[in-house]
Amino acid sequence: MLKNLSSEKRVLLIFLFVHMLVWSLIGAIRLVLPTDTLEGIWWGGLFSLGNPKHSPLAGWLTYFVYNLFSKHDIALYFLSQAFIVCGLFFTYKLARFFFEQRQAVLSVIVLEACWIYSYITGYYGFNPDVIMLSTLPVVTYYFYRCMNFGKPYDWVMLGVSTGISFMGKYQAALLLAGMFIWALVFNRGVFKNKFFYLSVSIAFLIFLPHLIWLVKYNFIPFMYYGAKLETIDWISHIKAPMSFIFMQIALIAGVIFIYLLNKFFDKSQFNINKNIDKNGWFLLILTMTPFCIFTLMALLSGSNIRPQWGFVFWYLTGIILFYFIPWQVSERGFRNTVISSYIVMFIIFVSFGTMLTLEKSYRSRYPAQAVLDDFEKMWFQQYKTPLKYVGGLIDFSYPLTIYGKSHPINLMDTYDSGNIWLDHEDLKKSGALILDKHDDEVERFVRSACPYIGEETEIIPQEYKFQLTNALGKSREYHMYYYFVPPQKM
Repeated sequence: MLKNLSSEKRVLLIFLFVHMLVWSLIGAIRLVLPTDTLEGIWWGGLFSLGNPKHSPLAGWLTYFVYNLFSKHDIALYFLSQAFIVCGLFFTYKLARFFFEQRQAVLSVIVLEACWIYSYITGYYGFNPDVIMLSTLPVVTYYFYRCMNFGKPYDWVMLGVSTGISFMGKYQAALLLAGMFIWALVFNRGVFKNKFFYLSVSIAFLIFLPHLIWLVKYNFIPFMYYGAKLETIDWISHIKAPMSFIFMQIALIAGVIFIYLLNKFFDKSQFNINKNIDKNGWFLLILTMTPFCIFTLMALLSGSNIRPQWGFVFWYLTGIILFYFIPWQVSERGFRNTVISSYIVMFIIFVSFGTMLTLEKSYRSRYPAQAVLDDFEKMWFQQYKTPLKYVGGLIDFSYPLTIYGKSHPINLMDTYDSGNIWLDHEDLKKSGALILDKHDDEVERFVRSACPYIGEETEIIPQEYKFQLTNALGKSREYHMYYYFVPPQKM
């Protein structure tokens, strides 16, 4: 099949295959899945139309794939990279509207230096951000087709992809804000197009079940985001946006460096395209709108906006570089840029792989079953009932839930918003194990998750120590605090 493709497109497909293989296998070094992925497995298993933080799609997919492949962790790393490769391919398809084959291929390949596609997704596995890295390019691709060709199929696919994107993560709304601004300025006639409303209706119908769930449970996920928006002091209104801007620049700096370096060695003149047409504004508005909104949020709230929230919106970086700093790529320049991207992939892979091999962190090498065995022994010394519930710091509790043979039910810290998935009467009857790195946090969680524990009850967390070993056999001791919430007589 590859024989029928152009040489440049073959290079792209091979590159995407290698990328998927490399960043899937890196996860085999870990003993436990990333916390976001463990959350997804648990949430997906609840078969709910929502969860404490996000739309439900990531949880559903994580749970389904994990169980489909006999609970092998590696399956979820492959799932993550499959989504990423899909997003990169649609970025290429979009680039073909702007450039010849070489520029279009390179506008995707240079993104290897954007470490959300490698290090970050390799470390954090499959989560809602990965879904965004796939769906946002798809939405952008079909939006461009609708604005320029307007075929019914394109409108239908725009509605479907937009609805799916919202079911992945709410931040998809920021891309829609950019799309609305561009259409308002350059294509107002679209708001009189019946297919526009068909597309909106399709997206709305896909999202509607989750919207009904949000209304029913008082928009619980937004409490999570609200908890993140806390102002420390007045200087935070300056530090927070500056920190966010710096991290966004750091993310794409490698892409810009590779592009300019290979452009220089290809003896291409450095010239800037100052004649911005509606295509140029398309790229700028769709990319910069989310960036500006997040920066404004950080400025007004003084809160440290998580950099990852903005990272997923830089998929057009390669296209922007080719559009605004044009480069007539020679055959030699094409080859050198591809080689450079492979070198970047190799450097990040070796560095990250070495870090995972050497590190002695509970985030990647937590001995979940051994820890659970210890706590179950201590529990049975005091109580006759099984240890059924576990909660507290999710880095400690979720591995016990997913990897422990008894699979205790996770209490899920929902930022004091209440746990609507929990049988509170059964919790009261069964008791629970609460874990955290800090003793005061153990008490906070106990009183939040088990409000029937009276204020007069003194909660004294106990210390527990465990050891973990890296891939080379070197050990490190950690400690945590725990408290057994006793079963209550009903």
